[in-house]
Amino acid sequence: MMVRICLFWALTGFAAAGEPFQAVVAPVGQANPRNTEAAIIPLKDGSLLLGWTEFYAGSGDDHGPARISGKQSRDGGRTWGDKVTLVENDGGCNVMEVNFLRLKDGRIVLFYCQKNTESTDCRVMMRVSSDEGRTFAQPKQLSPDGKYTGLTNGRCIRLRSGRILLEAWEGGDSYCYLSDDDGQTWRESQRIKPGDGSWEPACIELKDGKVLMLTRTGLGGQYQSISADGGATWSSPTPSQLKGTAAPVSISRVPTTGDLLAIWNHNPGTADAQNRNRNPLTAAISRDEGKTWEHFRNIEDAPDDAWAYPAVTWVNQEALLTYFNYKGGLSLHLKILPATWFYGEN
Repeated sequence: MMVRICLFWALTGFAAAGEPFQAVVAPVGQANPRNTEAAIIPLKDGSLLLGWTEFYAGSGDDHGPARISGKQSRDGGRTWGDKVTLVENDGGCNVMEVNFLRLKDGRIVLFYCQKNTESTDCRVMMRVSSDEGRTFAQPKQLSPDGKYTGLTNGRCIRLRSGRILLEAWEGGDSYCYLSDDDGQTWRESQRIKPGDGSWEPACIELKDGKVLMLTRTGLGGQYQSISADGGATWSSPTPSQLKGTAAPVSISRVPTTGDLLAIWNHNPGTADAQNRNRNPLTAAISRDEGKTWEHFRNIEDAPDDAWAYPAVTWVNQEALLTYFNYKGGLSLHLKILPATWFYGEN
């Protein structure tokens, strides 16, 4: 029987749990030039909900028409059901940048950007679902009018105190929206701005209760800042060891070891503000809460392609990693890697 099971996985292209697996979960098509910026949340029944930005017309540029679409998986991400619409395009340009979070009362909140113009009006929005992502209520606006405020996909964390941190950026400033009442009210944290600016921050709570923020810059890599008061105020940003081009990083905690995992475009010496060189896509481990990094390992490194906007959701001992590539159109990829892979054991 075991031989038959292994043969089935080999013939179908699937991998058993615990084995690396990769698929294009949202390929581009003739009327669908781009599928990008995704996030995943586990549902109560054990299935998974994937949300991403689906550009349904135009050339697929950042300001083109797009909605937030979704798919569901009942086998840990190996196969996915039919596409559904989570948020229809109600912006002047599009809606994009999916972030999921589970509220204390069990509901799911979806944060995203409503982009109304190319440079002057982009709003942070939230919608809540009481039926496990099948429908979402009317939106609530978190950011002020008259500003271009951005998010990045696969962010938003809850601290041990219960506070929610939603990472945001505006005008070269990186900061967080904070909520201490489970999303009812929000306020801004202190902002940081290394050099000419930073964008698309990612945060994680450290073991000592402090919060680490990593931010995209055009200064040759990710800059870092520490908060000792739950994300309200931040230390002066300094360069981290995560060198590379101007592109966002994903940071998470490996459940089996407690170490930090970073995934970003590791190409030292490339301070590319135009984002032309997002190759390779690399993982690294920190055993000392972000002070130093080791076990550098490329996830993607083909010389004629590029990869961007990684986001990780841990399910048991596996990292479900979404990102998109550039060659042949902007298609959404999913790679499932066991925790041991990041330590060079697979």
